[in-house]
Amino acid sequence: MQRRDFLGAAAAMPLLGMASGAAAGRRGFDANDPADRFRAYMLMRGALDERLVIGYVAGSYYGVVGAEVTPLWDVVGVTFTRYRRRADGGYDGYTGEIAHFLDPATGKATGAFHNPYTGKTVADPATNLPPNRVTISPELHFSVPRLAPGTRFDHVIKAPQVRGDDIWITEVTRVGVPVPGRPGGFNYSESVTLHARVSDLADPSAIRVPCATHFTNIVDWRPWMNMDGHPGHLTAIGAGRYGVALEDLPETWLAATRERWPQYLENPGSLLDPVWPPA
Repeated sequence: MQRRDFLGAAAAMPLLGMASGAAAGRRGFDANDPADRFRAYMLMRGALDERLVIGYVAGSYYGVVGAEVTPLWDVVGVTFTRYRRRADGGYDGYTGEIAHFLDPATGKATGAFHNPYTGKTVADPATNLPPNRVTISPELHFSVPRLAPGTRFDHVIKAPQVRGDDIWITEVTRVGVPVPGRPGGFNYSESVTLHARVSDLADPSAIRVPCATHFTNIVDWRPWMNMDGHPGHLTAIGAGRYGVALEDLPETWLAATRERWPQYLENPGSLLDPVWPPA
């Protein structure tokens, strides 16, 4: 069970498909205007047309037991998403992710890790589940239509924070999935903060804008760590960008993907073929 299993990784037509005609027809950005907030989020996280949007985060995982934090492994994940305007003014996002756990010393996806808590070597399953669909309403309500029965999913996009030409939008996700024989199931929570420039958002011709991102998560021990009954949990921190070219992705991700799934380097959009509907 990975982050990508539950979130599918998230969220956004041409210029005429903006959140509102009023927002599209003027320059400027008003953080208190719901239409401007929606357009800003789509420009930062996704795009206003159906182009393939590539984003990545790179960071590190730690084990947390009581007040003690133990470095474990690095991680680099890349999302591929297309967005289509909905009749209600929102968007459907079709998204998939390929992530790799990396040895911090070598930067390589070895597929096996020493677990300092058990003293054993464990295997990373290195699986990527099929892509998923998410929906984003003009009111910035985010949902995943297809979830496993009993799944708890809570997603909040917070009000923008603006300081001069800087704007930050933070989204918080909490997911709980029932697991047979595991009291409490599997739980994952994360906070993702997007950062862009107000001057970029104020351009009425923008289809997407440069956007940096930072994330923090708290997650139960991964099942493949064989930590049943052991107190504690995982946490991760990292940073990345949305709207980058394939060649701009971290070399560690490119190398690991070249070895495991080279077809997606040749045609990254093909990852979404199982869910992307014809126009």
